[in-house]
Amino acid sequence: MSPGPVVWSKKRGRTIKRRERVDDAHLEAYVENPVLRQILASRGVRDAVELKCALADLLHYASLKNIDKAAEVIAAAVREGEQILVAGDYDVDGLTGTALGVKILRAFGAAKVSFSVPSRYEGGYGLSEEVVQRAISEGVKLIITVDNGISCHQAAQSALKAGIKLVITDHHECQSTLPQAQAIVDPKQSGDQFPSSNLCGAGVLFYVLCAVRAVLRDSGWFERRSLPKLSDFLDLVALGTIGDVVPLDANNRRLVKNGLMQIRQGRAQQGILALARICRLSLPALTAHDVAFAMCPRLNAPGRLKLQGANPAIELLLCDDAQRALELAQSLDMCNRRRGDFERVALREALTAAKTQLGKQVVVLYGPQWLTGILGLIAGRVREQLNLPVFVFSGADEEGSELQGSGRSVPGCSLSDILGELDEENPTLLVRYGGHAMAAGVSLLRENLELFDELLCEKVAKAPRCGDDELYTDGELPESCRNLEFACELEEAGPWGSAFPEPVFDGTFVIRSAYLMTGRQGGKLLRLGLYTPSGASMQAVMYRASDEFADLKEGMTVRLAYVLSVDRYMRNQRLEIVIKELERVTDGNVAR
Repeated sequence: MSPGPVVWSKKRGRTIKRRERVDDAHLEAYVENPVLRQILASRGVRDAVELKCALADLLHYASLKNIDKAAEVIAAAVREGEQILVAGDYDVDGLTGTALGVKILRAFGAAKVSFSVPSRYEGGYGLSEEVVQRAISEGVKLIITVDNGISCHQAAQSALKAGIKLVITDHHECQSTLPQAQAIVDPKQSGDQFPSSNLCGAGVLFYVLCAVRAVLRDSGWFERRSLPKLSDFLDLVALGTIGDVVPLDANNRRLVKNGLMQIRQGRAQQGILALARICRLSLPALTAHDVAFAMCPRLNAPGRLKLQGANPAIELLLCDDAQRALELAQSLDMCNRRRGDFERVALREALTAAKTQLGKQVVVLYGPQWLTGILGLIAGRVREQLNLPVFVFSGADEEGSELQGSGRSVPGCSLSDILGELDEENPTLLVRYGGHAMAAGVSLLRENLELFDELLCEKVAKAPRCGDDELYTDGELPESCRNLEFACELEEAGPWGSAFPEPVFDGTFVIRSAYLMTGRQGGKLLRLGLYTPSGASMQAVMYRASDEFADLKEGMTVRLAYVLSVDRYMRNQRLEIVIKELERVTDGNVAR
C-alpha cells in the first residue's frame, strides 16, 4: 500500500481519498500479512483483545445506568407470574429485540409473555396510546420497551396511571426530560458510564436480560429450572446490530462476530436459519454483508407494505418449527419482491420529478401515491444519483392532509440540526420530526409543503459543506494479495460495517472488454475485463451502474476503487472484484 494522500474527483463531486498510513507495529505479533495489519490498525484495532472479538471480553453490564433497578423490576414480574408485554418496533432492530425479549423471558420461566410490534401505517411508532390500551385490556402488569420509549412521554404516563409498571430500554438520543418509568436503560442518557454508547436496541435489552438472569439466579429461581445460556440468542443481537447500522466499535464487533459464528454453526433460531436458506446464503461462510444486504431487507419488507394482520417477520423470528419457519421466510421473500416492485416504479417517478429541480441545493419530492414505507429508500436512491440532500413525501393531495416524509443527506449538511432550527423559527410548520444528521423523518400539512421547500433551501444553502462525499481506500493492493485466499482472510478479519468499514482498494487498469447490461432486478450491471499494470488479466463487476459508463471501450485507462468479495454458489467459491467507483484517466496509459 502506498503512503498517500492521493486524491481524485468524480464527476458528481464524489472524492476518493487514500487513508493515511498509521503505525501498525503493535499488531506485528498477531497479524502476519502487512496489508491486513495496516487495514486493522487504521481502523483503530489496538491489541489482541480487540482483534479476537472473544465473547469472554464482552463489556459487563454493571455500568449501564439504572440497569440494577430494571433487572429487579423484571425479575420480580417473572417470579410473581405477572403478564409481561414486550413492546418493540417494525424495523430489524425492533423486531429482533422483541423476539429476543420474548424468547429469553420464556426461557427464564416467565408464565405470561406477549409482544407488540406496531404497523408503520397504523398505531404509529414505538410505545403508543394504542399499545397501552391493549395492555390494560389484557391485564398486563409490566411493559418492557425495546428500541423505543425514550420519547414516549404521554404513553408512559398513561401506563403508570393504569397501574402498569414500565421499563424502557432504548438506544436513541435522550431529550432533557425523560418519560416516567420504573427504570430507563439507555446508554445515551445523561450520567451513563457504560464504555460503549453504540449499542442497538436489541443490544441494550440483551444486557438488561443478562442482569435479570443474575438477579433470578441469586434469588434461587433456577434451582429447579435450567439456567438459560444467553449467548444462544446472540444471533438475534447480531442481526439487530447490523440492521440498525450502529457503529461497530470493539464491543459491538464482539456481539456481531459471535452471533454470526452461531449462525454459521447452524445453532441459530429456526427463523434465521430458514431466512438464510431462502436467501441462498452459505451458512458456514455467512458475513455481515450477507445479513445487511440479503436478510435485513426481507425482515424489513413486511413493515414497508400495507399488510393485513400480524407482521410475518416477528412471527418468523419467534418460530421454533423448521417447516413453518421456511413458509414464513418464503412469505418475507415475496414481500421483498413486492417492495422492490413498488420501489422501482416510485424511483422512476421520483427521478423524473427531480429533473425539474436541477440547480437547487436540496430536492423536495412529493408523490401522493407513494407508499410511506419506501420513502426512505427512494430518498436514499435519489440522493445517490444527485449527491444532494433529498426529502420525499407522500399523503393525500388535499388541504389539511398530513404528509409523511423521509430525508437523506450528504456529509456536512445535518438534517437533524436543520429541522430543529426550522421548528424553532416556525413552530407551526412541522407536525413532528426526528432523526439524525444523515437521515430524518418529518410530518407536515399538505398546504405547508411549498413553504417547507423554500425554507429548507435557505437553510441548506447556509450549511457548512454539502455534496462533498468521500470514499476512503486502503491504497493499492499488491497483485500477490488480489486472490481468493486473501479475500477469505479479509472476511475472517471482520465483521466490517459502520465505523469499521470493509477494506477498499484502488488502482489504475486498462480495459480489455466492457459490457453494460440490465441486471435481473432491472438495474444496470457493468462487467469489465482488465489488464493490471503487470499485464495480467482480471475481471471486475459494478452493480447498480449507470448509463454514464456506456462509452467505456477496449484500451481505455481507468482508475477503480474496489473491494475483494467471495462469490459462493452451491459448494464452489471464487474471487469477485466489485467496483465501488470508477473514473477515466486522461493523462497517460498503464503498461501492458
